Amino acid sequence: MVDDSDMSTDGSGEANVGEEGPPYFPLAHIGPSIPHYYGDYVRQIFIVAAAVMLIFAPYILDHAPALLPFQIGGAIVLVCLAALTNPRKVWVLLADVLAAGIGVIVFESLAMAAYSSASWIAFVGWQAVSIAFLFALYFSLKTVRTMMLGQVGHESRYGEFTDET
Repeated sequence: MVDDSDMSTDGSGEANVGEEGPPYFPLAHIGPSIPHYYGDYVRQIFIVAAAVMLIFAPYILDHAPALLPFQIGGAIVLVCLAALTNPRKVWVLLADVLAAGIGVIVFESLAMAAYSSASWIAFVGWQAVSIAFLFALYFSLKTVRTMMLGQVGHESRYGEFTDET
């Protein structure tokens, strides 16, 4: 019995000239996959920030041991928010904004405490997490703004913002 699935359209059994399969490497592009949606960036930042928070958890014992359960819980919340982030739910992106804003405040405070106690490794780690949260805050606010304006998924057009007087 012959399997017709591997036959070409002309029935000869050989590949037709000019027929190619999909490219092995997908085309790389810079920018969001959905126009004006930056939730993918926020998701990646939250996952990396949660990992760094857990890696640097032992350093918090030196500065504020009472915060350790909150830091571990915060990492879990970040991973949950990263998993829930999508271009259809505004409330998740608002939660991303809130989490990123709180993250900037908390981890910049921890970085300053580590700086004043001369713990350079802790300072660099907390500073990196704080800056990551700052980028997450920017991208999540940018996405919320475009969602409120109904622009997520719509391409910009030339002359869209010109005055017609």
